[in-house]
Amino acid sequence: MLERYRLDEIALIVASLTTPHISYSSTRGQPFITAENLKWLALDGDIHQLPKINETVTAYAKCAKVPAKTIILAKNDVGDAKKYIFQCEQEMYIAHDVVAIIPNESIILSDYLYFFLQWYQPTKDWTQLRHIKLDIPTMEVQTNIVQLLKTSQLLLKNKHTLLTVVEELPQHIQNTAKQTAQHTNHLNHGFDRLQMFYHMALHKIFTGELYQIKR
Repeated sequence: MLERYRLDEIALIVASLTTPHISYSSTRGQPFITAENLKWLALDGDIHQLPKINETVTAYAKCAKVPAKTIILAKNDVGDAKKYIFQCEQEMYIAHDVVAIIPNESIILSDYLYFFLQWYQPTKDWTQLRHIKLDIPTMEVQTNIVQLLKTSQLLLKNKHTLLTVVEELPQHIQNTAKQTAQHTNHLNHGFDRLQMFYHMALHKIFTGELYQIKR
């Protein structure tokens, strides 16, 4: 069974009023995220390379601080068809050009909401985020779904590395070129099927096809 909620019923939606000037940044403090570096972060950029904001700056520059497991997206599209979404694993400060979604994890896991938003790809004005409706299963089901999607995502992320390891085997073991080529083809086929399964799973999970929705 699923329970249907509006996003603002299960998450706090936060936007910063102003953005501190870059000269206010520090070598210590919490990372500071803007729409400009959001895409970089979403594509596996190193969070430790972000500018930092400390408590001294926030005393005279209004800047919103959000907790770990917050989900962040840009207020406006920046010319990309894809909406870049980032889930922070630590406290962060946000700029005025991004919006933070802080889930109520007694109802919905941050990881589950993160996968939902990646699938949903919100395109309307950020002030309309609160109207998004989603059907939420039990915490146990959410946990199982998150584990499945994370495992699939991790395998797909490491596809290139795994294929490279297999392709380099003939350099270390003689007379394995033919077998290596066969294994590489099988792996490529397997990754293609996994990619298809991943997208199909997202669709079935978040359209409610796997459940009987409780109205």
